[in-house]
Amino acid sequence: MLSYFRQNDPFRVFGLVLIILITRLLVFLIIQPEVGFSEVQILGLESLFNESAGPVYQLLSSGLSFILSNSYLNALFASIFILWNATLLNAILIRNSAFEENTYIPAALYIVLLGFDLDNYFVSSELIGTTGLLISIAFLQQHLRFRNSDEKVLSLGCTLAIASLIHAPFAWYLILILLLFLFYSGTVGRRYLLLLWGFLMILIIAWLPFVFSEQGGEFWKGYAEGFLRFRFEKDWLTNLVIGLSIPILISLKSSVGNLAGMGMTNIQITVKRVFTWIGFFGILTLAFQSNQSASSANVLILALSYFTTEHLLGVRRKWLAELTFSGLLILMLAVLYLSPLY
Repeated sequence: MLSYFRQNDPFRVFGLVLIILITRLLVFLIIQPEVGFSEVQILGLESLFNESAGPVYQLLSSGLSFILSNSYLNALFASIFILWNATLLNAILIRNSAFEENTYIPAALYIVLLGFDLDNYFVSSELIGTTGLLISIAFLQQHLRFRNSDEKVLSLGCTLAIASLIHAPFAWYLILILLLFLFYSGTVGRRYLLLLWGFLMILIIAWLPFVFSEQGGEFWKGYAEGFLRFRFEKDWLTNLVIGLSIPILISLKSSVGNLAGMGMTNIQITVKRVFTWIGFFGILTLAFQSNQSASSANVLILALSYFTTEHLLGVRRKWLAELTFSGLLILMLAVLYLSPLY
């Protein structure tokens, strides 16, 4: 199976669709899940969302409640976003020549690793917000690579703001972007201001409709409560780490290996550093702003997909790499079905 995704062929997307289709069929045939949303009155709207959902997701879930309340339509809608995120991640890595080979393995791993918990089979603010975050990462990589475009910096701020309006804790990733600018870009000072302006401009535009409906204060209150809500659930977090233990161990081994970047190009070294930071912030998000939802592992899984791909491509014995990939797929499905036991 790994050899199929190892080729840089756009038609490998059909293989990604097949993985999504088969896993969803197995889930609905064996587990037979039902979507459970709680209706909450906030910002003057009756909507379906979790505690950290941003205003845009609240509006979306309210307007599409007839879809999100149906298990099959909800899973279909989520599958579209999962496929989109997987191909976005893959495109970012291919465009930046992140590995010696251009492959569809990162996309396949993202889909496989997301399958470890039932929360990831349905729509969530984390899932949709990750799309905006990935687009931000794409603009970030372009800026770190070429460092000559104010438009890319402005677009980076705008897309990150959109991601935070969908899932409020993603507002903290503005700090991540600023740190990456500081450490790896050497950009001029005005681009820091341009990044902040792009971020604030989108927030102001989203705020205006609430002003006209005389709920401007409620907008900022709900947005702030979303990204300032912290909670550490030790038992739940331990169970989740157990479920992702193998890919986490593989990623740790890959991330600490070759710290000097021997045999890697400057672009590859930068990409690795960026995904190391993404993984670190993903751990913080998972630990303190998860709301006991496995969907909060989305950002961490982006980093796990990158580092696990690096590991698999570095394995000299192809049969061992094939076995590892197939083992991860079987393990994620086993964790999904056995999770009620631990």
